[in-house]
Amino acid sequence: MIKMNNIFKQFAEWVTNLKDKPFLKARLKLTIYYTVGIVVILIIVNLGVYGFFVSDIPETIENKSSAIYEEEIRDRLETIIFTVNGFVILVVIGLSYYFAGKTLKPLEQVFKRQRKFIADAAHELRTPLTVMKTGAETILATSNNKYDYKKLLKDSLEEINFLSSIVDDLLFLAGNDDLKKVEFEKLDLGKLVRQQINLMETYSKKKGVSMLGNIKDEFFINGNKAYIKRLVINLLKNAIDYNNPNGKVNVFINKNKQFIELTIIDTGIGIAQKDLPNIFERFYKVDQARTKQSGGAGLGLSIVKEIVEIHAAQISIESKLNKGTTVTILFPLSQRLYS
Repeated sequence: MIKMNNIFKQFAEWVTNLKDKPFLKARLKLTIYYTVGIVVILIIVNLGVYGFFVSDIPETIENKSSAIYEEEIRDRLETIIFTVNGFVILVVIGLSYYFAGKTLKPLEQVFKRQRKFIADAAHELRTPLTVMKTGAETILATSNNKYDYKKLLKDSLEEINFLSSIVDDLLFLAGNDDLKKVEFEKLDLGKLVRQQINLMETYSKKKGVSMLGNIKDEFFINGNKAYIKRLVINLLKNAIDYNNPNGKVNVFINKNKQFIELTIIDTGIGIAQKDLPNIFERFYKVDQARTKQSGGAGLGLSIVKEIVEIHAAQISIESKLNKGTTVTILFPLSQRLYS
């Protein structure tokens, strides 16, 4: 009796825990639906098979006037049908559970990524808001000095710029998650990269990093101009932010029979091998020192990855700690893109 109570108690706890595991609950429901469907089909088929064979029994034994023999055949047939059906149902339950899991797995992964994304976004947005709130409360409670108010405004402006950057990145990623229409045109990648290098020159000098980009030839691709600009700026900014004092950033564009290759090489602090597989994840940060150094939220490379995929291109990153990072993007010469 005690064992039965424990079993019922464990079962009740398991059922209660299903509320916190919606995908397991959905998997069990799908398993039941699949199994019921197969069982209904089996019943219909078995009734037909049983009726067909039973109707032929009298003809088969017409030379043996034995009701006992007929009953024995019926019993054997029923035993075979129930045994086979029992085995089939067990197999169906197992396969249903397996395929229900396979069906729901992509949805579960998307759900988990979305939950993580929302939590990370909330955390990134909350931090600068907390800084501004705490600063304002402290100044209002303790100081009437104009210098303190001016410093508060300056610090708040930096946090607002950071918030604005996060919001822009989130809107970009949300737009691509919605599969919005993207316009493409014929672009000179060489010209566009040279322009971005010139625009980033002042920023790189301020960071003590020199940029070299001796790009002369024309390199035409099909793409979205705004997106390609954003891709190049994000990569150049990373190469500058994570560089060493007096470091260098080299930019190359080459062309072969299949691809136009954009390569950005820096002499920066590099990325550990264990972090390389995760660097394209949203809000992924290698370490806090890198984050503080760049002032980023960990969305830059996620956006780069999105743009690369939109343009049917390929990206690879090679890096060694304290030696630098090489980013290579291959744009197909001929590609069927969204229009």
